[in-house]
Amino acid sequence: MKIGNSIKKHVSDNRWQYLSIFIIFLIGMILGNYWVINLEGGVKDHLLGLINDYLRGGLEGTLDGKHIFLSAFLYQARSVFAIWFLGLTVIGLPLILAVVFLRGFALGFTIGFLFQEKAGAGIMITAMSILPQNIVYIPFLIIWAVIAINFSVFIVKGKKSELFSLGGALIGYSIWMLIFMLIFLAGAFIEAYLSPFFLSLIL
Repeated sequence: MKIGNSIKKHVSDNRWQYLSIFIIFLIGMILGNYWVINLEGGVKDHLLGLINDYLRGGLEGTLDGKHIFLSAFLYQARSVFAIWFLGLTVIGLPLILAVVFLRGFALGFTIGFLFQEKAGAGIMITAMSILPQNIVYIPFLIIWAVIAINFSVFIVKGKKSELFSLGGALIGYSIWMLIFMLIFLAGAFIEAYLSPFFLSLIL
């Protein structure tokens, strides 16, 4: 009950932060989806070739789970670390929003490209191969961004307070980073092993 109440209080106290970050992410997705229309033929053909290679690997069962897992985790870990680092700076807020925007843009672009090039199959590929890991990635990326923004604001306000204790706050903030690293590790596992399995079912 205490954990549940703490979560409810956190969401209630930061509802405007969550709303703002979600809107930034959504705008990124919309613009990413729109950007697909402006792709040049050569770029489009190259991306389509990469997707077809991935689908062929899923069909033949030759996708390298370990490689996908490592690549996915390193990509997610960079985002987690970047947000952590930006939260340490007094100008971190707009840059954290930029990271969230770019993640939304990348996801929107990927989904838009699949829908455009693969039509109905693109919907199934998205549902089976992209949605599972992003059920983990997206909510926790937004939560992590809110925590980092609050820490950045805390630093700015704390410097004006005699009770400001950066050391203890930094340790707690860094522990949160490690927790989110583990969460995104679970997401990478889903992306590397479960998503290809789901993809093989529809192929």
